[in-house]
Amino acid sequence: MGETRRLVVRGRFYEDFKVGDIYRHHWGRTLEAGEAQFFATATMNAVPLYFNKLHAQALGHPAPPVHPLLVMNVVFGMTVEDLSEQALAHLGYWKMTFPRFVYPGDTLLSSSEVLDKRESGSKPDRGIVHVRTTGTNQRGEEVCLYERKILVKKRSAYGGR
Repeated sequence: MGETRRLVVRGRFYEDFKVGDIYRHHWGRTLEAGEAQFFATATMNAVPLYFNKLHAQALGHPAPPVHPLLVMNVVFGMTVEDLSEQALAHLGYWKMTFPRFVYPGDTLLSSSEVLDKRESGSKPDRGIVHVRTTGTNQRGEEVCLYERKILVKKRSAYGGR
């Protein structure tokens, strides 16, 4: 009784994004062999490079690398708090590349640059933000790059919070 509740709004609204801003996303995440193996199994991956140590070594790898789609999802997941907490929709991904392999034990870090933004042509309560996200390993080497567009709420249309 008598509790005071406070609404905490997370994430950026359209007005908060500025072209050229770079967001260094939080914490980073270390990928372990078990989750890499589980991902390959759970997604029914049929490429032995990602789950067969002898096959990977025969191709010159020290161990089975982490599947690129797991890498992308981890890198993407780190961006949510900064980029898409106020998103209404993801409008697509472009120019996705994986310049280096990721191996179990690597720690992924993520940053995003705002490339462009524009107001929606059909809905005045939202805008479109275009970002480039870069995932790196603990040595600062790029392991995943992509661009995406996000449909984001305008603060003014949602009570100015």
